[in-house]
Amino acid sequence: MKKSLSSRFCSTGLLAYFLSLGLLSPLLAQPMTYDLPKSKYGLPVVNDVKIYKKIVTADPDNELVDMRQILPDAQFDVTYADTTNFLKRKLYPTADVFMRKPAAMAIRQASENLKKQGFGLLLFDGYRPYAITVLFYEEHGDTTFVADPRKGSKHNRGMAIDLSLFDLKTGKRLSMPSGYDESTPRAYHNYMDSDSASLAHRAILRSAMEKVGFAIFPWEWWHYDFKGWESCFTYDLSHETIRQANKTLSKAKAK
Repeated sequence: MKKSLSSRFCSTGLLAYFLSLGLLSPLLAQPMTYDLPKSKYGLPVVNDVKIYKKIVTADPDNELVDMRQILPDAQFDVTYADTTNFLKRKLYPTADVFMRKPAAMAIRQASENLKKQGFGLLLFDGYRPYAITVLFYEEHGDTTFVADPRKGSKHNRGMAIDLSLFDLKTGKRLSMPSGYDESTPRAYHNYMDSDSASLAHRAILRSAMEKVGFAIFPWEWWHYDFKGWESCFTYDLSHETIRQANKTLSKAKAK
């Protein structure tokens, strides 16, 4: 069996010497690479739970975490888990919202900031399996509102969130210039022909999200992208598969 580069240097006693000279640091610091399977549109995707576990073990930031655990006081209305979405059929088997860990932590901070103003977060969607993006594209086609499967979406990377606000005292969701997932100009961030309360709510949400590192999607007031999404993996695993994988990883880490 061949030894690793590090073990061969250790066995000869030269590893510490070369590290002291700084000669091995660039080599050993190289990120791990993975031979990912490609979708029919040519995009590399994480569609095997074994690969998911490897990339999370190598970098815990790659974990997709359950937002119900991160935000126990939030409200959830996952329309893709029922028939009230724009395709009028159930797309998710479970009403889950997951996010890549750094994005999830930023959303938690936004939630804490909003609580001081009397507002809570209402979550519609987060991580979206790549297969759903392919379905959207093949049935809808307009890449203004659905992602190009050759590139994948920020949702597929666990780096985009769809959300709104509710009143902490009453529990009622706050008005916005349009409904969620509405594909009309009323959903645009620059749409101003709405009542003052709805425009104010949209502005409050935008300010809270931008403060923690999210950017708007100009055509959807509910959609926010987290910084650094470009370097993240594209996932194509069900929420339940990810949940079970996370449990396995947590148990292994506790040993």
